[in-house]
Amino acid sequence: MTEDEKQTLRKSFAGKKVSQMSRAEREVYDENFQYGFGSPPIKNIENSKTKLPKILPTSTLKVLQSMGLARKK
Repeated sequence: MTEDEKQTLRKSFAGKKVSQMSRAEREVYDENFQYGFGSPPIKNIENSKTKLPKILPTSTLKVLQSMGLARKK
């Protein structure tokens, strides 16, 4: 396929959904727009092994009371 044919196809699929493209348009689209997820995320092993405390310093009830959303019994 020549560059002129590819340019004509690029103009024809501008604004179309991928599901509405013809087979030739889709081939040019896939060739031009390489899609993927990139490199995998980097894990910090030291942070992933830390444990949360069993009792959190501030309870949910105290937070709601300070916001005026809960009353003491």
